[in-house]
Amino acid sequence: MPSFLRKSQIGLNGFTPERLRGYTNTLVLWGGAAGFAVSLFLSDVPLFRKDVLIKVPVVGNYFIDKTPDSDKPF
Repeated sequence: MPSFLRKSQIGLNGFTPERLRGYTNTLVLWGGAAGFAVSLFLSDVPLFRKDVLIKVPVVGNYFIDKTPDSDKPF
């Protein structure tokens, strides 16, 4: 087959979309684990808690502070 009739594929350093399709489940699993780890380690940071964690539907109610002002030391 002549070279001008071959279908060229977009790729990066030898990785084409067809080769990356096999890694989809693994990448989703590692991405979910990384997102969970970030939210676990940053859950004590007030800005992250206010901007991200409170807006998550299932977890958001856990991070809302319901302590009355009279019971807070500062």
